[in-house]
Amino acid sequence: MGVTTPRSRVDERVTGAGTTVRFALLVVLLLAAGGAMMLPVVKSLSDTDATGCLLAMGTDPDRTDMVSVINALSQNVPYRACMARYAPPPATWLVFGWPVLLAALAALLFVLLPAWKAWRRGVVPLEAADPDGEIRSLLTELAVTAGLTRLPRVVVDRTAVDASAVVFGRNRRPTVCLFGGLLACRGGEPGRFRAVVLHEFAHIANRDVTVAYGTVAVWRAFLALIIVPYLLWAGRYLHGFLTSWGEPTDVPLLIRRLLLPALMVALIYLARSDVLRSREIYADLAAVRWGADPREWNAGPPRPADGGRPRRAFGSLRELWGTHPRWEERHGALADPAPLFGARALPVFLTGAAVMMVNVYLLTYLSTYDLYSLWRVQLVSLVPAVLVAGVVGIALWRAVAYAVLTGGPIPSGARTGLWLGAGAGVGQLLIGYGVSRAEWMPRRPALLLLVVCAGIAFAWWVTQCARLWVGAWRGRSLRLPLLLGLGAAVLVLAAWFAWWTMDGATWAAGAAYSDSGMRQAVLDAFPGSGGPAGTGATAEDHAAVSSAVATIWPMLGGFVATPLVPAALAALWVVPLAGWVPARAPGVPPWAAGALPDGSDRLVLAGEPPPSPLRALGPGVLGGASCWAAVVGVQALLPAPPFDAGQGTALHETFYLVGLFIALLAPAGAAAVVAAARCGRGHRLVGALIAAESAAVLGAVGMALLVSSDGCLGPLNTLESSCSWRPVWDTMLWTLPRLVNGVLTIAAIIALLVAAAGSLVGHARRGRPDVRGTPSPLRGKRAGTGRRTVRGDRRKARPVASAGAAAACAAVVLAVAEPLAMANFHTLVPDSVTTQQTARRWLQVTDVRVSDDIRARQVHAWHRLGGRYLLEHARADDTYLRATLLRAVEAEDVRPASLTRLRPVCADYGRIADWVNTHYFRAPDGTAQSAWQALGTRAEKGSTDCERAFEEQDRPLFVSAMKELLAAGRNAGIAKKRVETILREGGYRTYLNSTRPARAPGW
Repeated sequence: MGVTTPRSRVDERVTGAGTTVRFALLVVLLLAAGGAMMLPVVKSLSDTDATGCLLAMGTDPDRTDMVSVINALSQNVPYRACMARYAPPPATWLVFGWPVLLAALAALLFVLLPAWKAWRRGVVPLEAADPDGEIRSLLTELAVTAGLTRLPRVVVDRTAVDASAVVFGRNRRPTVCLFGGLLACRGGEPGRFRAVVLHEFAHIANRDVTVAYGTVAVWRAFLALIIVPYLLWAGRYLHGFLTSWGEPTDVPLLIRRLLLPALMVALIYLARSDVLRSREIYADLAAVRWGADPREWNAGPPRPADGGRPRRAFGSLRELWGTHPRWEERHGALADPAPLFGARALPVFLTGAAVMMVNVYLLTYLSTYDLYSLWRVQLVSLVPAVLVAGVVGIALWRAVAYAVLTGGPIPSGARTGLWLGAGAGVGQLLIGYGVSRAEWMPRRPALLLLVVCAGIAFAWWVTQCARLWVGAWRGRSLRLPLLLGLGAAVLVLAAWFAWWTMDGATWAAGAAYSDSGMRQAVLDAFPGSGGPAGTGATAEDHAAVSSAVATIWPMLGGFVATPLVPAALAALWVVPLAGWVPARAPGVPPWAAGALPDGSDRLVLAGEPPPSPLRALGPGVLGGASCWAAVVGVQALLPAPPFDAGQGTALHETFYLVGLFIALLAPAGAAAVVAAARCGRGHRLVGALIAAESAAVLGAVGMALLVSSDGCLGPLNTLESSCSWRPVWDTMLWTLPRLVNGVLTIAAIIALLVAAAGSLVGHARRGRPDVRGTPSPLRGKRAGTGRRTVRGDRRKARPVASAGAAAACAAVVLAVAEPLAMANFHTLVPDSVTTQQTARRWLQVTDVRVSDDIRARQVHAWHRLGGRYLLEHARADDTYLRATLLRAVEAEDVRPASLTRLRPVCADYGRIADWVNTHYFRAPDGTAQSAWQALGTRAEKGSTDCERAFEEQDRPLFVSAMKELLAAGRNAGIAKKRVETILREGGYRTYLNSTRPARAPGW
């Protein structure tokens, strides 16, 4: 417990205000949205047959959900080729040029705005209104007071009767415009003149002139170049929907497209207003600091009395839309600047929505031109990560610093995180990423709660990191720890955004993996095949273990596919640990003394003082030792099997992988539980993370040493029988990244869940918030006399601290080494064939039930874009083949040497098989697809055997090949008959009766 003292006046410059970062968020959102919003506009200018490609692929164009995406990936070769031929993307410069043009127009407006503003007001130089130089002398004196190196350019607007002024231009060349009314009151009210001028000079000193007019310039450029063309296109789209092609299933997509400009305008305008309002309040504070009397500012007439909750809500919303804060708000900030140090709900919500939209917009550039690679997605994810860390992260650090300086309650960050996560979830829904055009919600909407939980976890973690660093830092400014904390936050958020983009949103949209494909992928990850060698388990046990591993295999793969996962996991616990270890020296920190110029002797620290870091590191080191013991136990239970090719070792290694996973994860989870219970309310999350991650890292190091020396361990040999040093990254080439990243990631999740559960239980028991203000003086006797520091118990601290330092170094090495080692994998841009093969093997490709009308449209598109040509080609080959073989049978001469004229037919069947099996779409009907698939299989085998028979003059092989080709021809006939039946029943008789030659696939 501590004594409560009056709140001290805190300098608002104690940490960065974040105004520049909010301006950057606005600019990035505008530039990212520019090209993405104009993409459908540009596409509409050319005739394309994208719908035909979707239909031919077997997709319902009105329901382009994740099932359709998986269907497209499993037919990636023909789909990409079809789209490139019939619906090519716009020229690169058309899409990428819009952001460039937007930036250029904004820059032009920014340059021209000062001249236009001066011309519109009809201003005159100061000399014209101050011939004797008296005003200039006074302005020069005030400029010195404001710390300006020189007097800026000053002009006068004689027609303006208000006692006010305005500054415009840019930071390096500002112009101050004094209104005629202000000059008129200079003699009678010198205090007002001084207060107004110092306020305008504060804008120059704060260097926010460029931010203000840059905001206005990009906003107007966005309206002119993006919103107006988009609205024209949307009007045309709406007209088409209402008059011709509109279907009920298109309503969600229509509403999204119509709401998008309204939401973008509202989002951007609110962000713009927030930037402009903030600069006014900071200018007020600076002017008062220089001696301005706030009573001299014109507060206007008093506002009417409170009219109830609806009026208050409307007033709050109106304030958010205004570019200038109310006088009551400005005077309130002067009396108590606490609102400047908090994170308000609506701006945080808008930030969450904006960054999710920015992320999707930037991904649009990659997807449109097939530029996907894992590192490119990761780099795109850095943009929203930087923006969230800059806007929300700075706000949370400022809130913690203010609470520490004033003795108020330290916020937990949970409420701010809830608004951030809710905004991100809403942004995900509004942009429609991974959602069918006919649906409002993804197939698994519950997974959107992960977005909300991620926002809460991020804000909670940032707040506790800030609490540690603010209390321990002894420098003159918080800038360095702030940058370090925000850098760690960027890594964490970038990894989260990349994972959500590639895996989370995909799962939410309804993606599913093939069980058989995953089981085979697990077996392929190990040498050998099948067999219960060395496991001592039954076949049922083998099936259960394989299925269990196959279930989590895709999730583990997602942790490997995100390049910054190791760095994010290291930042989660190393950065707060670095702020926790230094012992707190008594006295006022230099940064705090500068932040409280009017009362540094009253500095108090809110909340519980941090416990010794040993309470987190101790369980972590003990957990690491337990991991070593558990790995030894696993190796003792799974001795190396006899390496007999008949037995195989794949399942033995599967059991070994499962054993290692449990051996590393279980002690790490236990360490998190212990640390969360020991570290107190205000440090529960970071304590659990430090314990869990340090235990897992130390365990992974021990596991690596044991596996690398396997074969030399006698009864502990598990994989090898001969003694030699085999680095673990060679022994476990494909499984090591999944094992290590999976253990570290799940350990962090367990730590988060344990800390959250502890906080909820503690809150329920106390019946009040988890973190409360219990101020205790920083100066004098240290609060919490029972608290021990690392210095206080050296004998216990040194080995634990050494092990913790080793774990931190290992985590940093892993964060650097793994992305470098996997650079080729992360930078690979997969081609169409690789994507198609991977999707067919791993993903669950399902046929979607559609109406008879849609089925007929699908079959028609498939038939006209190339299916008809291939079927007719196969039937023509079959007719010629049958006639030729019939004559040969009648002549009793069925020898390859006598039938060389059939060799071109064999080669042609090979080309047809290549189209059927790889380069053309599956038939959109089940019956037709069975015959179509049989055509491809039989034609491929028959063509190969035929070529070989001609080469070797092998008559039996030739006869077998002819049987295969005849069967292929029969299947072509079956498929043709079925397709034509569907087309006749679907109303395409005229098309079937057309004498126009069939169209060959155009790729």
